[in-house]
Amino acid sequence: MNYLSGGDRIINYSWHKPSTSRPERKEIKNIFREIDLVTGLTFKKTKKKNDDLHFMKVDEIEQTNFMSNDCLYQDAILGRAEATSERINVSWVDYHKSNKVSYLEKYVLRHEIGHALGLSHPRGRGDHPRFSSKHTIMSYNTFSKKGYLMYYGFTDLDRSALIENWGPNAFGVMPPTDIVEVL
Repeated sequence: MNYLSGGDRIINYSWHKPSTSRPERKEIKNIFREIDLVTGLTFKKTKKKNDDLHFMKVDEIEQTNFMSNDCLYQDAILGRAEATSERINVSWVDYHKSNKVSYLEKYVLRHEIGHALGLSHPRGRGDHPRFSSKHTIMSYNTFSKKGYLMYYGFTDLDRSALIENWGPNAFGVMPPTDIVEVL
């Protein structure tokens, strides 16, 4: 996984400022703090030309040919982490269109950042019937039988996978101090 950080454990990020609201930017930083506590990775705000991760809220995410035909969620794509030769683009749709970050938006941001950091769907299927968001943020099964969103954030399984990919925080659990903004 060090290809993303160039081996220095620093992941540079940027966002498309016009489309990403202040609360969304704050939420992305909160997600980075959660990951930092577990892995010790440093997330550094930079310009797009130097980034590893680029965030952009979009109105719609188009279906592409790499999606399987049996995916239940083809018509409701909420986010995407897409690798290019230069960076990983993280995009998401905010269906609530409000200045507040909804629980669904928190789920989608964590899910897509999870992909960007090497996490995959449970047993290769986001809709695997034996997993829900209670088990892993990487599951598509986020709604209860009554239709309520089940949002748990990163789970123990997700944190273990992040440690497997990136290694543990060498200093133990400490408050994050290394989310850096430089422009």
